[in-house]
Amino acid sequence: MTLKSIWIDFCENGSIHGLRHIIQKDEKPWMRLLWVLLLIIASIAIVVLVSASWEKYSYSSMEIIVDDPRYPLIKIDFPAVTICPISKIVYSKALNLVLNKYSNDSDLRTKWTNSLQALARIEFPHNTNLYYFLQNKSTIKIPLDDISDIMLKLAPSIEDIFQKCYWRGVTYKCKDILRFQRTEEGFCYSFNSQTAESSINDENKINPLFIESDGMLVPLRNNAAGKDTGLKLIMSNMSNKFFPDDSRRRGFNVMVHTPDSFPDVATAYKVHAIRDRISRISVSVAQVEADDSLDRIGNQNSQCHLYRAKAKNLSSLLHKSSNEDTCYIKCRMRAIYKACNCTQYFFKLYKGLGSHCGIEHIPCLIANDILQRNPKVPEDEPGFPNWSMPFSMNCNCRPPCSFMAYTTELRNEFRQFVNYEQLSSRYNVYLEVNYRELYATSYRRSMRYTTQDLLVSFGGLASLFLGCSLVSIVEILYIIYKSFLILVQNLYNNYNCNNDPARRDTTDSERFY
Repeated sequence: MTLKSIWIDFCENGSIHGLRHIIQKDEKPWMRLLWVLLLIIASIAIVVLVSASWEKYSYSSMEIIVDDPRYPLIKIDFPAVTICPISKIVYSKALNLVLNKYSNDSDLRTKWTNSLQALARIEFPHNTNLYYFLQNKSTIKIPLDDISDIMLKLAPSIEDIFQKCYWRGVTYKCKDILRFQRTEEGFCYSFNSQTAESSINDENKINPLFIESDGMLVPLRNNAAGKDTGLKLIMSNMSNKFFPDDSRRRGFNVMVHTPDSFPDVATAYKVHAIRDRISRISVSVAQVEADDSLDRIGNQNSQCHLYRAKAKNLSSLLHKSSNEDTCYIKCRMRAIYKACNCTQYFFKLYKGLGSHCGIEHIPCLIANDILQRNPKVPEDEPGFPNWSMPFSMNCNCRPPCSFMAYTTELRNEFRQFVNYEQLSSRYNVYLEVNYRELYATSYRRSMRYTTQDLLVSFGGLASLFLGCSLVSIVEILYIIYKSFLILVQNLYNNYNCNNDPARRDTTDSERFY
């Protein structure tokens, strides 16, 4: 079988339309030329349209669709709840540890009092208030290496704040279900947080987090909604814990956040001590899950973050995190370190360098307070003229592809109390955090243009213009393979003929005659 006969047979019997008209001997030349032009135009159209489909596939946008509007709560992590006392120092502890040492030196005692209260007021995003607090007040420079340890010793303990704790209607010891939490506001306590710090006695606790055999932390969940079905805390109003000249309202800052994130203090609710009142935070939750189709674009080209941090490494801000809130907190910490060469006392030292921020760093913290509120935006983005963004941080924080979103609502209601309650208890702070509904909403994030869509587009275009399919492509490859074998065989025969004298002489004599 010759090479010509193979291709003629393919054109006559193949599945690609139009080829048989080109090789028909009885066809007029202008008709053959017309069919050739039609095949060329069809091939060019396929190449152009396939290129457009490939570009659409390569740079496909994402879409989010409702997967289940009544997603069961048992598959959702209960939110973490972080409580920060407004007063970061217990006055009696300050007296015993520091101030009583200077009973005979009123000037030095005043400087220590002002310095401690100034450190206790370092918090994002209200560092600017330190300017007004320190006006016309004398201070003392506390050794930078001692600041974090001093503030930790003076901070309110769990026993100082919490009187009773309930989870799903059952009473538990508060020290068993709460953990020490570092925040941008100072030292706080969290329930159900994977980013809270463990202590040496955690193995004796029934909670705060269930620890699997591989060391991974598993947050608590809840399958009930409504009053008294979630977390309930009874907290002291701490009126006797404040400095005598501290006129701030008694109460707490409360943050509801995902268990795998550090609490964002900018979203905190203020819960004050009001007689016979209870503060209820109702939570609605939505879950967004990333589809497997997102894996093909990778983290570098994705509009969201595909990486998920391991739960057992979340307690340090220095870990690699996929959470957007944690990313911004780390960015603000780096911005302060870069601008002031220090790290706020409530965080561990950034990369083990520098020192904790002291009284001498407060002017720098005030100057960079606005900087921390403004992440950098892309250039030439409409709505952000240069005059409106005088300071900005280069954070580069992308949202995660999969995440949980908690929507909260705070309500203050009159509390029903019983007759045998002490009068002082009527001024305690009562807080409840419960689910609002018995179900969540589940969404799925996927690529708008999938691999299946690409294959369908390829097949549809090939069938529309040339009538071929995947089998036709295999058939063409098979014909090319057979043609290659025949060419190799011909080259081999010619080589043997040219190198064999007997065959060459015979061929020459045949040519002569």
